Amino acid sequence: MYRSQQTQNKQRALRQRRSERAFIFTSDLSRCLGAVDREDWEDAIDDNGGSVASAAADCGLSAVPRDAKALWGVSSEAAVGAYRAWLKRKAKR
Repeated sequence: MYRSQQTQNKQRALRQRRSERAFIFTSDLSRCLGAVDREDWEDAIDDNGGSVASAAADCGLSAVPRDAKALWGVSSEAAVGAYRAWLKRKAKR
């Protein structure tokens, strides 16, 4: 198994333990467009080649812009907080 596959499997297991969901946001994170259960989202995003808008449509969300972002969390606020913390860590590298 490749290292990236191992990382993905660990992340999936962690999301499952935390009961996280995918929250779909506008590109500027100003508005949450909806939430999708973890298993449904993982299947939809895989089936749609990583396209957030297409995967969201498959999960029943309508009018999702092409530049939408999908973030993981137990709540929309937690998802945005984790994303912003990740951006700060990334900027320090």
